[in-house]
Amino acid sequence: MRLSTQLVLLAAVAEVALGVRHSDFKSCSQSGFCRRGRAISKRADEAGAKWASPYTIDTTNLRVSADRSKITVPVKSSLHPDIKFQLSVVVHEDGTARVRMDEVDGLKKRYDGAADWALASIPEVRGVDWKPVDGGVEGRWDGILLRVTYEPLLIELIRDGRIEMSVNGRGLLHMEHFRNKPEPKVEEAVAEGAESEQKVIKEPEPKINAWFEGDTEDDYWEETFKSWTDSKPKGPESFSLDITFPTHAHVYGIPQHAAPLSLPTTTGEGSFFDDPYRLYNLDVFEYEASSTMPLYGSIPLLHAHNEHSTVGVFLAVGSETWIDVSRTPDAAGTRTHWIAESGIIDLFILPGPGTQEIFSQYARLTGNPVLPSLWSLGYHQCRWNYVSSEDVRGVQKRFDEEDMPVDVFWLDIEYAKDHMYFMWDEKTFPDPVEMTKDVMAIGRKMVVIIDPHLKRTSSYPVYTAAKELDVLVKRPDGKEEFEGWCWSGSSAWVDFFHPGSWDWWKSLYKFEKPGVQGEEKALDWAWRASSEGIHIWNDMNEPSVFNGPEITMQKDNVHYGGWEHRDVHNINGMLYVPQHYRSSRQGESDPL
Repeated sequence: MRLSTQLVLLAAVAEVALGVRHSDFKSCSQSGFCRRGRAISKRADEAGAKWASPYTIDTTNLRVSADRSKITVPVKSSLHPDIKFQLSVVVHEDGTARVRMDEVDGLKKRYDGAADWALASIPEVRGVDWKPVDGGVEGRWDGILLRVTYEPLLIELIRDGRIEMSVNGRGLLHMEHFRNKPEPKVEEAVAEGAESEQKVIKEPEPKINAWFEGDTEDDYWEETFKSWTDSKPKGPESFSLDITFPTHAHVYGIPQHAAPLSLPTTTGEGSFFDDPYRLYNLDVFEYEASSTMPLYGSIPLLHAHNEHSTVGVFLAVGSETWIDVSRTPDAAGTRTHWIAESGIIDLFILPGPGTQEIFSQYARLTGNPVLPSLWSLGYHQCRWNYVSSEDVRGVQKRFDEEDMPVDVFWLDIEYAKDHMYFMWDEKTFPDPVEMTKDVMAIGRKMVVIIDPHLKRTSSYPVYTAAKELDVLVKRPDGKEEFEGWCWSGSSAWVDFFHPGSWDWWKSLYKFEKPGVQGEEKALDWAWRASSEGIHIWNDMNEPSVFNGPEITMQKDNVHYGGWEHRDVHNINGMLYVPQHYRSSRQGESDPL
């Protein structure tokens, strides 16, 4: 019995060991901006009460909007007095508040478009009773007091005399400003008795801001992970901020992670995990349970709950983000530290006060879920892979013979010739319309996969059209199309940030027009060999790149508008899915 138990345990350990390959994915210690952000927190803890945030508000130019919904103030940092920042706080009709901070007149522009994609609509604003108080300004609405302290910069949400949330209460706020890449200082030294000169690179001078930023430029201008080098053409641009919930011992959210619902700690004495929770969409199909590693999706939404109230925050950022969670010194509350690689601080404060209100406030910002189709609630049969139309008919026949219910059949990548999506393999699926009609005749549906990578070949009209329209993701030079490796082999990726891709992608689904597949010009090509019974399965939109760093796209690739992939990585998949949704809904009469 004992030997059997040991063998079972050994098998279980072996199964876990054969799961996720940690070496394929970064830890915080392998990420330059995460190391820098965590180091600030460590220095603050070591300094204790002596630590103070270098960020303060310039009170000489505080502005209140005419409708009294918004205050705007200049922010300065003692670390770099010449760098200007601006902070604004606006209150919405439903009681949520939006805090934005950005660099002003910088050498470059920070990406500030995440909220444009995330928000369903711009919330209505409301007037607030803003009043100056000693050392700050306060706004009141619906029993809520929002206090903004000038020096150091501090934002607090107060209800019934209790501080329920503080931003920068620990003084970890930091926004790395854009700067010019320094040239190494070289001095010439003539070797004694020799005619040749020897170049000697001088050691960098000690940093006067080392107490906060550290004494070295840690991966500011280039970063290497395994065999890939990130060129970082804009240099350091990360930001970090601490958000503390002094009376809320439990926090939830920031999906996706295979972690307990009430998020365990990642730092501090006796922390449950060693690494922060990471938000960075990755194709980690062999993930392990109880881990802070990222998965397929990332939503920077956090709820804090206790017996009195529920409050939350939503950080509209599209770049890679790490979040540390720890307990307050009295163990009654929770401290969080958010570290993002790029973008602006665009923080939505959700005041609750209850769980129902929190979900309503978030839904009003980002939209309500779509009511699922009735047929989607049944049994779905999906395997990798059914390889022919006769295979599909055979599976359906067996289900009926065994009197087993099934509502939907799913087809993975093997339906497509050489994995050229939309293109049925004529040898194995010679009659896709008839096959789909056979499935629909019994009241069933068919789902077919469409991945975002396009096989790079002139025989694939979807790829040639995308190339002609110039709507493909570009290499770091911003000119040549990015080439990576995926199911289709050598592949390119549609840039769904490019408005020119939207109507074209929608046109691919116009199967109702007469015509023979393959005879049209690339820009006129559409999925003729399909029918209304076909529904779409989206996959691989992290995006998944087999030969890329962390099995995804390199961060210095370029999207529409000149933005780097690092700025929009976690938004990419969110743009891919709606294009299919809009395409599949055209001509639909019954949404159920």
